[in-house]
Amino acid sequence: MAARSGSKSLPDKNIRLLGGYPLLAYRILTGLASSYSHDLWISTDSDKYAEIAEKFGATKPFLRPAELSDDKALSADVVLHAMNHASSIGLEYDYIGLLEPTSPFVRTLELDQAIAELESNAAARGIVAVKEAVPNKMFVQENSKYLSTLSENLKKLKRLDRQAFSMEITPSGGFYISRWEDFLKFKTFYTELTLSSLLEGISTLEIDEPLDWLFAEFIIDKALFDIKEVFKI
Repeated sequence: MAARSGSKSLPDKNIRLLGGYPLLAYRILTGLASSYSHDLWISTDSDKYAEIAEKFGATKPFLRPAELSDDKALSADVVLHAMNHASSIGLEYDYIGLLEPTSPFVRTLELDQAIAELESNAAARGIVAVKEAVPNKMFVQENSKYLSTLSENLKKLKRLDRQAFSMEITPSGGFYISRWEDFLKFKTFYTELTLSSLLEGISTLEIDEPLDWLFAEFIIDKALFDIKEVFKI
């Protein structure tokens, strides 16, 4: 799991308490509950974050170097750093997965179903969580003073209701999984043979901005996700 300490939109977001538990605890508990779970590492630049993560069962194999800890660092490089460390201490795995604290409501069942699907498809290189893309690309254009592209798109449409469009998908942030050797080769979770795993409802929430956090608190307040019940803690 990747959890750096430098969030700007929500300071210390990854350890901020949600329903009485640090945000990163949700993903750690989800991963550890998986029937496919082996080692769950915390990749962080913060001793404080690592200490909190370890309390919930994660392992701190290293502290992430500064060059991989700012907001310009690529997730792929963070993953490769962890993989190289594993290789350096003689560990071998079939798969590499990335969980991010910002998607707290993905359930273990959804994670296990995705891994099972990947296992059953020998041609697939990985699987990534997705959600329905809203709005449809017909209603999107580059920022401009005039809605020229949008108007052209809408002229072609006879109906504007949702049922008139095929579903489009976009990454949800829920999880990223790849066969180990394929990630080393392609250095990305995204290839032409990456499977999509559709998430729905609260599982698709990705906390990036203060408004997202307020929605997460609403979900907790309305008991739509009870961490104590889900993980029996």
